[in-house]
Amino acid sequence: MTKDLSQFRQYKNDVFEKLDFDFKEGKKILDVGCGDGSDAEIFINEFGLSTFGIDISRHEKSRGIKGLHFKKAGIYDIPFEEGYFDYVFLHDVLHHIDEEKQDHLNHVKGLAEIRRVCKKGGYIIIIESNRYNPLSYPHMVKLEGHNSFRQAYFKKLIRESFPNPVFKHFEAHVYPKGLLPIFKAYEYIAEKIFPKSILAYNVAIIKK
Repeated sequence: MTKDLSQFRQYKNDVFEKLDFDFKEGKKILDVGCGDGSDAEIFINEFGLSTFGIDISRHEKSRGIKGLHFKKAGIYDIPFEEGYFDYVFLHDVLHHIDEEKQDHLNHVKGLAEIRRVCKKGGYIIIIESNRYNPLSYPHMVKLEGHNSFRQAYFKKLIRESFPNPVFKHFEAHVYPKGLLPIFKAYEYIAEKIFPKSILAYNVAIIKK
């Protein structure tokens, strides 16, 4: 089913509001697995970042985004020099890089490459959906077939690959039209009383 654009924008706004990261205007960011460019558009238009994107194929929608510097590439071989970016960003990408086998060594290899292209003092920001979230699991995992990570594995992987990561956890979804107030109330309650282990998103922020 096609998403209503206003619902999708609401979801994206929620993600960046809850991420609560202070992007500095004019800095360079790499959006790894940039897809349709919807996050890249926010980096360009809302934060004023010099925005680069890579993906294994070019999404047609991303072609119309003014200011997006796109290169066709995957996470294992990023075509930029060491320390080129102030920020490296991944949104629901990491669990896709070896989705069938979910080989730990491949995950580690991908993280090593994003670390390489992030400059000293820069930040790596990784947002991953949580496999066992009550809303995401039936839709994204069972129906859509996303092999999302368990929170325990996500944290283990990040801690193995980076020193001193900061973790965040929150709810954000694309909700049915007209039901936003009800679901925002659900989000508020979930973030206050649910165990963090089942919240919709796991976030790692790493300073290199």
